[in-house]
Amino acid sequence: MQKILTVAWVLTLCAAAFVLPVGHSQAKVTKNDVLTIRDGKFYLEGKRFAEVGLKKYDLLWGLFDLLSKGKGDTQEYRDLVAKQDKELRYMHDNGFRTTMFMALPWGIWDFRPVYNDPVKRVSVYYKALDTIMDTCDKNHIKVVYELAAGSFSDKAIVNGRWVFGEEQERELVANPNSRSRQELYRYIDDVVNRYKNRKTILMWGITNEMTLEADIMPDKGNVAGGERKPSLADVAGFFDDVAKRIKADDPLRLVNSGGSAMRPCQWNQYTKHAWIDDTVDEQNKAIELLYGKTAVDVVDIHYYTNNKCVNSLGLSIGPNGEKVPMNVERYMEAARRIGKPLMLGETGTGATRRDDKPEDKKVYAETPDYHDSYTDPNAAKWVKILCDEIVDAAPQLSYWWAFSFDLPNVEAPTWNIEIGKADPVLALIIDANKRLKAKLGAD
Repeated sequence: MQKILTVAWVLTLCAAAFVLPVGHSQAKVTKNDVLTIRDGKFYLEGKRFAEVGLKKYDLLWGLFDLLSKGKGDTQEYRDLVAKQDKELRYMHDNGFRTTMFMALPWGIWDFRPVYNDPVKRVSVYYKALDTIMDTCDKNHIKVVYELAAGSFSDKAIVNGRWVFGEEQERELVANPNSRSRQELYRYIDDVVNRYKNRKTILMWGITNEMTLEADIMPDKGNVAGGERKPSLADVAGFFDDVAKRIKADDPLRLVNSGGSAMRPCQWNQYTKHAWIDDTVDEQNKAIELLYGKTAVDVVDIHYYTNNKCVNSLGLSIGPNGEKVPMNVERYMEAARRIGKPLMLGETGTGATRRDDKPEDKKVYAETPDYHDSYTDPNAAKWVKILCDEIVDAAPQLSYWWAFSFDLPNVEAPTWNIEIGKADPVLALIIDANKRLKAKLGAD
């Protein structure tokens, strides 16, 4: 079965090379059209660039879902396109120039059968992506295109449970010669070459939160939940290899890793196979391993705060043995040390539901005015605190999770920043974007 899949990838990808994106003229893209770095600073279209933006991560998911069900010529599909058009127009009209989305559907197991069918690949997958690109172009929004490269292992959900096949995450990440890695490379070559001539693409992203997959159960042979997992060094090698593959196809654009922040014991799990909290210096060593000598251009972390205004992944150990947060400023210092800019590929306040779970009840016992969603009147206070932290530390690019979900059944409404329902939160993010641009002299 796996050999058949591999042959199908080769044949169908060859066919895809001759299909041009719908509605797109092959205008030459220059370095001036894409995000670049000069002296550690972002530039776009010849001008300084910075943004506190909104991540509309699921732009593909709803469109793909409807098209895969044969609903591409229905009012439901047209309504979703119109919804996305309205939201992207809102972003542009309120000073945002970019967004970020994940370029595979919710489940890779749903994607492969579509992609391996020459007709469906064009009529479903590429139709959805072309529509996204055209809608973004219409509204003058560029995208960070996250390739979801970590999704190419042999796993699927069967009867509500994960099932892991012959090549698991470790084989994909640690072995460049694995079948799954070679399938990934063919996918990257196809997609990057298809869209590299569109000015819509701001930057390429590798995958989502691969750092959190490393050394999860080092004392048990890096096997978690029945799946073989990579080490931190494996992830660093994967980032380097995949970034180089992307750049071979598209030498103009920058590449980011796709996050996330470090776990509080990331270095000690890697080096000692122990759940011992890292010092700040040890956290910096993990960042150095992942980014210092790899082809990744931008240090990308995901940064969420809790009701104590601390990174929700936890605390590290300071120089005097005290617990200190790995806050945005400390991540900025780590990025400056290795000479690469920092971006917050995701950021937000970790809203907590008001329910009967002991851990949630404890949050509200400690902080009665905390919030359960971005529609909660209390949310503005906590959003303002995080916006101020971002503007003060001044990473040049941040994306709030997440702007107006297209698939409400996938994510809890806790995280939904929706027009008309979370306007005080949107106003604070719009203001933070203006303040950051003014601080950094960005257009």
